[in-house]
Amino acid sequence: MPRRDPSARARGLLLALSLVALPGCGAEPGSPSVDAAPRDSLGAEQPLAFADSAPPSDAGVPGDGGPLADAQRRDGAKPPAKDGPPPASYSFVVFGDNQFATASCTSGIPERLAIPKEVLKLAPTMILHVGDLMDHGQDAGAYAAFEGCYSAMLAKHPFFPTLGNHDALGVSNYKAYVEKQILTSNAKVWGSGYKAAFNVVYNDDSTAYSTSFSKPTLTNIVPSGVSFKTFYAFRHENAYFLSFESGTRWWTNTPKTWVEKHLKAARADPTIEHIFVILHHPFYATTMVETTNDGSTDAVEPVRKHYEALFQKYDVTMVFAGHVHLYEHFYVPDDGTTTRQIPGPKSYPHDGKGIHYIITGGGGGPLPGCSPLPGERKEKSYSYTQARGCGYHVTRVQVKGKQVTVSVVGVKGSATSYAASTWDSFTLN
Repeated sequence: MPRRDPSARARGLLLALSLVALPGCGAEPGSPSVDAAPRDSLGAEQPLAFADSAPPSDAGVPGDGGPLADAQRRDGAKPPAKDGPPPASYSFVVFGDNQFATASCTSGIPERLAIPKEVLKLAPTMILHVGDLMDHGQDAGAYAAFEGCYSAMLAKHPFFPTLGNHDALGVSNYKAYVEKQILTSNAKVWGSGYKAAFNVVYNDDSTAYSTSFSKPTLTNIVPSGVSFKTFYAFRHENAYFLSFESGTRWWTNTPKTWVEKHLKAARADPTIEHIFVILHHPFYATTMVETTNDGSTDAVEPVRKHYEALFQKYDVTMVFAGHVHLYEHFYVPDDGTTTRQIPGPKSYPHDGKGIHYIITGGGGGPLPGCSPLPGERKEKSYSYTQARGCGYHVTRVQVKGKQVTVSVVGVKGSATSYAASTWDSFTLN
């Protein structure tokens, strides 16, 4: 897609404004399995169903807002409305847990290469990944192999990854990769204006954290006592994005002070209408244990307890996670009212009184067995479930001003012959 001169569009916007009035794992993959009412269809197959505050004083936060921010929009410009520019309009695709082997792009799972084909069809403004890019992140050449497997997709769209526990096996490899991807590779794909369009902020925390799990420090700030500083933030249009460093409950490595700094900056900017977070380890999951006393089992509450109050305080819109190789949607009101309803509503209020948590771990890793769907633990997560699905998939998010529409698209087959179908969809208004 050709890139326009952002400064030219900015001049056009200003002129228009002046003329008018001075936005898991284990089993071999099987057929996607379902449990509830069908959604709208997309593609050849039938739809799947589902089971029952002032900014900080230091520079280091994305963007400065204002009407010129709209001049960085990648998709087609539209004439401004009478009262100013049109609302921001863009889309992104989220998925994770493809877990490529260094020596193979499929390892017997053809959907691993069908997924990027479908992403290209969806034509998003950008792509977010919720971790476990590679199965063995410690392998030499692991991320060069990743770039090879996804070469066509990565050549078309900016790609924003987050660290997963498999990536953490070779954290130095991942750190070198993420720096190159978000600072250099994306800029080449987008073209001139990338810095202004995305305002990526990386390595803006000067605190010296331990990188040894045998010598943790500052546990009041970074829960694990360790951080490799692969977390980052960026702004695009009317949304603020945070990417965490969180592989398992023992890798809760994102400093709470850094998180609050960026959330506060987002909410201090009147042009920001949405905050999206990407991380690997989920805060809610019906197939994971809520908590344990011995600390030897992975669980959701030991991670959630460090950040959820901040997410509520600053009205985070949506949190995307992986780790579990399923699709799950949870809606959690700030007051804790239970919301379980399967299928969930088609429309939710976008009123800052609740957070949507989405697991989208169907990028190609082994499925947990889909017929029937994995059972649910009747713990806290169970009380907020809106939808569940099992199979390979991606999550598409379309933003138009304050409206956010989420569609979950299942993918079955190979890169040369696959079918896509919409599993679930809902809108925040």
